[in-house]
Amino acid sequence: MKSNRRDFLRLGMGAIASGVLPASFSWSAPNVQRVQVAVVGGGLAGLTTARNLVNNGIDSVVVLESRDRVGGRTLNLPLPGGHVVEGGGEWIGPGQDRIASLAADVGVDTFDAYYDGAGIYEIQGLVSKGLLPELSFKKGYDFTRLAWRLQSMADQLPLGSPWQAANAHYLDHITLADWLKGEGASKWTVEAFRIICRAIMSGYPERISLLWFLHYIQSSGGLLGIALNDNGLQDLRFVGGSQQVSINVAKALGHRVKMGEPVTSISDNATGPVEVRTPKGTYLADQVVVAMAPADTLRINFKTGLTAQRNALVKQWAGLTRLPLIKHSVIYKTPFWREAGLNGNVVTDHAPLQLVFDNSPPDASLGVLTAFLSAAEVPAMASEPDRARLLPQELSRYFGPQSMATMGYVEKDWSTDPWSIGCITPLTKGLLTSAGPALRAPVGRIHWAGTECAEVGCGYMDGAVRSGDRAAIEVLSALTS
Repeated sequence: MKSNRRDFLRLGMGAIASGVLPASFSWSAPNVQRVQVAVVGGGLAGLTTARNLVNNGIDSVVVLESRDRVGGRTLNLPLPGGHVVEGGGEWIGPGQDRIASLAADVGVDTFDAYYDGAGIYEIQGLVSKGLLPELSFKKGYDFTRLAWRLQSMADQLPLGSPWQAANAHYLDHITLADWLKGEGASKWTVEAFRIICRAIMSGYPERISLLWFLHYIQSSGGLLGIALNDNGLQDLRFVGGSQQVSINVAKALGHRVKMGEPVTSISDNATGPVEVRTPKGTYLADQVVVAMAPADTLRINFKTGLTAQRNALVKQWAGLTRLPLIKHSVIYKTPFWREAGLNGNVVTDHAPLQLVFDNSPPDASLGVLTAFLSAAEVPAMASEPDRARLLPQELSRYFGPQSMATMGYVEKDWSTDPWSIGCITPLTKGLLTSAGPALRAPVGRIHWAGTECAEVGCGYMDGAVRSGDRAAIEVLSALTS
């Protein structure tokens, strides 16, 4: 009897390895599971991939998420009264149809972000209020002519594959700052683009590849959309917070989503199923989708090796210099700034802050000002207690002494997140042309998803969803070929 059991186990494991047993076969041993598709990462990209596969009849799917939550770089932080504010990705705008459609499908509504009233601008020491910053005709003309030139250059790139442009090598080996200097940009224009880069890329023009900047604005629908709030890419917010989209998708996927299971190794030896290991067990899959930021995949041991180009992409991406981004929300009893005709939006080149937004709940039952900052630029705010003490003081420069009467705060410091190497990527010179194609090209039966590899919406939640759409199509094709 013992011999028969051993023989059965040996034969059974051989059958799994060769793919003879059906994908739905379940072992009594809980640490080995046979699936058709393993998706690594439970953010929007990974969950979209899994959802699309299930909706197309591939029921045997598992989503392996390192954290004890889904959502990736979207995160709801609790506020009093049962409200939330986002600690990561938050807004959507015109053209971001895929994230909007997914949210609607899973029952998450949107509401207008608050932009009624005047914004506050502080650039080169001049503080002004209004729809736009106060500037002379000469400054406005200089910024407009160079913004138009950049947009024209971006429009000429092959969508989603900027490395294929005829002049890609040149564009990728100078920085945005180099280009602005060569075009004779005024100091005000340089400072304006510095604000834009800090806000949307968490980096400086002196470190950002011109090709990456052009790709980023082309992919997102244009420089105007990035820069605008109302009717731009910061136009709408999600009821219940942006993470609710992932939460609802995960609920529909049910048991297929495994949290607290960081993938430690992936082995595609081409003779049997792909082996995906976590501290809790092993998954044997026909196809694998790694839905993570490129730098974050560095912690996975790809035992059968990646292409040299993919290895170069990951290692260079992980070594990038970026501003450690903190999203800090200060809570008030009411959005008092609205009574003064202000919309809560601050754009500044003053070091402690990058941007400030009114992130109050839709019913305005609380007031919330959310500030983006980098502790690397302001050592005095390096610790959380110091930020809690000093940020209201900084906000009082713009909104008056009422800013000091806080009810508390919540924040997300992405530089200390154990599972994400930063939240936004400021890609440096040379990387796109040397390794860009590896962003999406499958390696054997391993496919890639994540907002950084999106052809459209790169860097945004919409891009994450679109990358999941593409990965699911690739996997469906591979499974049926």
